[in-house]
Amino acid sequence: MRFLTALCACAILALSWQQATAADRVFEGQWHTTNRKLDGTMRCIATDLGNENWQGRFVGTWQGVPFDYTVKFSGPPSHLHGTASIDGADYSWTGEMGSDSQGFFKATFTGNRYLGNFDLKETSR
Repeated sequence: MRFLTALCACAILALSWQQATAADRVFEGQWHTTNRKLDGTMRCIATDLGNENWQGRFVGTWQGVPFDYTVKFSGPPSHLHGTASIDGADYSWTGEMGSDSQGFFKATFTGNRYLGNFDLKETSR
């Protein structure tokens, strides 16, 4: 039964990773918590909604369990900020998206449950 549950979770996670459009930017990498060791891998599909408004779909794993959250944020790519309520916890974060030899999306988050950061690299899909 556990194997079947894990297999279904992996299939759902794999399907959700493939829903980016050509206009979206896709980032992958690690997220880390600093007040409690809960690190994991994550993918973000970032959509520019115009007028310095963005939407990010964050998909990954947390203690072996898949997660999938859509969060709105704002600002120019060099100074992004947002708030979110996830699983009953409130978070705020600041970050930036940029381009170098490979694009990146970096942020630091604080909240009433976890503190941490993520450092993602842009992928070709």
